[in-house]
Amino acid sequence: MNNIKPKSLPSFNDIINFFDNFPDIDQNSIDNVRLRDKDLLKPKKSLGRLEDLVEWCSGWQARYPPSAENNMVAIFASTHGVTSNSISPYPSSVTEEMVNSFKSGYAAINQICKIHDTGLQVFDLAIESPTGDICKEEAMSEKDCISAILYGREAISSGPGVLCLGEMGIGNTTVASCICAALYGGDVLDWVGSGTGADKKMIETKVQVIEKALKLHKNRNPLEILRCMGGREFAAIFGAILASRFERIPVILDGFPVCAAAAIMHKISPGSLDHCIVGHLSDEKGHRRLLENIGKEPILDLNMKLGEASGAAISLQILITALNIHNNMATFDEAKVSNKL
Repeated sequence: MNNIKPKSLPSFNDIINFFDNFPDIDQNSIDNVRLRDKDLLKPKKSLGRLEDLVEWCSGWQARYPPSAENNMVAIFASTHGVTSNSISPYPSSVTEEMVNSFKSGYAAINQICKIHDTGLQVFDLAIESPTGDICKEEAMSEKDCISAILYGREAISSGPGVLCLGEMGIGNTTVASCICAALYGGDVLDWVGSGTGADKKMIETKVQVIEKALKLHKNRNPLEILRCMGGREFAAIFGAILASRFERIPVILDGFPVCAAAAIMHKISPGSLDHCIVGHLSDEKGHRRLLENIGKEPILDLNMKLGEASGAAISLQILITALNIHNNMATFDEAKVSNKL
């Protein structure tokens, strides 16, 4: 991503200026998909959204036929100072313990990646150093936030055909709820769910914490919302999405925290997420509301809220299936089957 490899850290204004240079979807690749699709051994549009996924993937890869090879799941992990407010039944130390589980192959995402031969990268964003408590101070300095954004480019270092983005960080559903409330307003309670099993009292505490953070950091632009109320994994996910756009890598977003990070980009420029799809609808309360705001329809709805890119990695297999059907199905002529008159 040569466009954003500066000799020194860019400013927030520089990052926003990158949006003016985004490549668009390649219409020629889409036309080639449609040209073949009309001759395939099936009624027109009979595969529904699977056909739309093929067009989307080919258009953003800017090649035909589209492919899903060297696919990658990237998990960004960070710790949050806001956890000191008793907002989760799990201590923040679980973040590091889960990162070790990912690296050891024990977690759910490891099993999904193994069975489907998908690469997995886990990025530790200074988990030994929690961000600031958002209801008392800014989560990150501008330098820290921009550094995390640029670090997100590492997710595409292997040149994946398709990138799935996930996260790990105790407290980050609270952070996601806070970001969404800051971006879109409304009753804070409408954005707050149970996260990793918060009880009623903890949910009430989450609401209070978010209300304090919103009051402390009011009237911020999207990148300042990310800096003041977000976390390093949110910034890195933002950076990974940004880098993927420049490199024409289709992206599958996971659940609520990942989509909250993506919403920062959408607020800056709605078209900036056109190269992204949402893997699944999380059972986390605010996710459906968030997807309505960013105009995304999830591939799956399995009542999951695990995080760690699990829903995105499963939905990747739907995309791979769609591509295999398109690329390998016979035409009517090849199968010697009569087409419609």
